[in-house]
Amino acid sequence: MGKYLASSDKAIRDKAFNSLRLFLSSRGGDLLDDKEMIKLWKGLFFCFWHSDKPLVQQALATDLAGLTLTINSTPTSFQFLKGFWQMMVEQWTKIDHLRLDKFYMLIRRFINASFRFLIKLDWEENYMELYDLMLTGPGGPLFPDDQRIPTSLACHMSDVYLEELEKAINDSEPTPETIPILDLLYPFMTYSSQISVNSAYKRVMESILDPFLSATTNTVTSDQEPHPKRVKRSSSSTFIPSPDYSAIISRANLRCIHKSIKPETLVVVATPDELRVAFLKTLFDVASLPDARDVNRKKMYAFWKAAMADGVDTTWDPDAS
Repeated sequence: MGKYLASSDKAIRDKAFNSLRLFLSSRGGDLLDDKEMIKLWKGLFFCFWHSDKPLVQQALATDLAGLTLTINSTPTSFQFLKGFWQMMVEQWTKIDHLRLDKFYMLIRRFINASFRFLIKLDWEENYMELYDLMLTGPGGPLFPDDQRIPTSLACHMSDVYLEELEKAINDSEPTPETIPILDLLYPFMTYSSQISVNSAYKRVMESILDPFLSATTNTVTSDQEPHPKRVKRSSSSTFIPSPDYSAIISRANLRCIHKSIKPETLVVVATPDELRVAFLKTLFDVASLPDARDVNRKKMYAFWKAAMADGVDTTWDPDAS
């Protein structure tokens, strides 16, 4: 099937994709072996590679990501997602600049579909562990120990991660009652603590961790005074207001599945103050782990200290936890 998916003839590709959709939806719990999944994703990669017209690209990106939700077997859906990220890691540096934008779009679609898939699974802890391992384990896009994995892929993921989570929450029916945001942020916390490339560390902090902290700081209740609005400076030296991520903040709970950092087990919606405290504590604890690089640890501690100086949780003592 792979050679038909990779055909330069759109009619052949369309027919092969429709056959694949039926094949995956009818497999039940039967997993493909790793070699079969690699062959499948090789064909799907070049199926998307050959799509030239913008509307065709958009439709195909949506359909590809949507397979995650239409596959009847949860393990097969995870295998499909893992195959996608492995193929992106393998092929990322081979994508020419003329095709890069459409692959940016494809990654957006898959990040969004991943969130909708986890919502469908009600954020079950064992599936969140699989999600974390898929991203941060060997061969994953956030695996920091393999210099062959392009950091530019992690940088783009960072740029769209919170935005697509906000969209997935708003677009899901029914809307999820709570969001385990610490579990979802944890892969990027560990990545930022261990990555040796400073530009990748900086991108994660500027695109995910600092904006999230800003969102908790800027969210106020009716009887509170608003905090000063944090802003992000663009390359043109103009100031851009930080997004508020209101759907995320208003549904976030304090659960964290990582036992090594004394996880919270609450699954009720947290207040912005509680969320801010838990986020900073988790970040501090990740920076304290043995695998963290010394230079990154110092920068993450400095980030925590600056947040404290901004008036964030001035009473919490990490040594008392």
